Amino acid sequence: MSLALRFKLSAMMFLQFMLVAVFWVQLSSYLDNMKITGVMFSLIMSTMAIGSIFSPLVGMFADRVANSERVLAVLNFLVAVSLGAAFMTTDPTMIFVWLLLTMCLYMPTWGLTSAIAMTNSTAEAFPLIRVFGSLGWVCAALFAIIAKAAFGETIDGTNVPLICASIVALVAAIFALFLPATPPKSKGEPMSVADALGLRAFGMLKDKNTAIFMGCVVIWTIAFTIYWMYGSFLSSLGVTEITPTLNVGQISELLFMVLIPVSIKYIGFKNTMALGILAMFVRYLLSAFAPEMHALYWGAIAVHGIIFGFFFVAAQMYIDKKAPADIKAQAQGLYFFFYGVAQIVGTFFSKWLIDSYTTETPAAAAGAAADLTTKWASIFTVETIITGVLLVVFVFFFKNDVKQAKD
Repeated sequence: MSLALRFKLSAMMFLQFMLVAVFWVQLSSYLDNMKITGVMFSLIMSTMAIGSIFSPLVGMFADRVANSERVLAVLNFLVAVSLGAAFMTTDPTMIFVWLLLTMCLYMPTWGLTSAIAMTNSTAEAFPLIRVFGSLGWVCAALFAIIAKAAFGETIDGTNVPLICASIVALVAAIFALFLPATPPKSKGEPMSVADALGLRAFGMLKDKNTAIFMGCVVIWTIAFTIYWMYGSFLSSLGVTEITPTLNVGQISELLFMVLIPVSIKYIGFKNTMALGILAMFVRYLLSAFAPEMHALYWGAIAVHGIIFGFFFVAAQMYIDKKAPADIKAQAQGLYFFFYGVAQIVGTFFSKWLIDSYTTETPAAAAGAAADLTTKWASIFTVETIITGVLLVVFVFFFKNDVKQAKD
């Protein structure tokens, strides 16, 4: 693979993940400042998961109708428009509508960019390209830093990140036009209703091992989802600089992403993904004891790179290996479909779990608000048990049934 090609694919990942990180990381703060609460808050925060469900349909389009890089360009342009619209409205319902549209257009690009990268390089080289997506996520914080330095004001908790993300999406759309041509491999072939709906990849579930794998992905995602609510946990421990603290996990992701090919080469896909599950078990075990020994949360955050890279990214590579050549984009879409469904379930499960272990203490003074106490140790004990069971199931029932490179 030429240096120019590697640069293009890496820049594609950088822009694609910076795009969402610019506004998503601080979205909950913006909604809080807009006084958006309750069901509407949950609906808006679920838009990312809902958008993932459309991934197989977009994958079908890229497999059968149009070049993947052109589909990516169109999607990013439309994302730029919808984010611009979300920036200009203050109505909660319309914010939900525009962000739902944004995520329905954006989330399929995760599978699409993965398919483009793996088609034009190798699955083994994929983590070294995908790591620039993690770098883009970290560098998204530069928008807030620059704004603070230039204007003396923070943009976190405002609608400004939405327009920043819109600009990144526009740049990503233009850049996509210069990506290597990735034509549909099944163009012109007879198409059934299942093909038209992007459902052909679901046929992969007839393979018992693939079905077990996807089931593990669902449980992993449900357990993983509470990490997006980790800010509240850190606040309970007295941590004030939440974003920089969580960025330790993103830096860890950068470091471990480059080790994925080495791990797969020497210990295989199964053991690599098992290490990712084990790391999540360690995270929740440390988190369960962190309320008593606060320093443990650093370890819980630091293992993020192993959790995300060794399972989430390695799982994409596994699916690419398993998928027939003519439905690789759909196969990536299938993966993100299950990820999206599980994220929706995980979001509501995590909220239910937190609420179940939160008690209200009457206020000491008349007229004051009641105090809420959350038993985070109990919450993370439950998550530890779920992850432990998942690890046992994965180790004993999933088979390492694809070959990895040995050179």
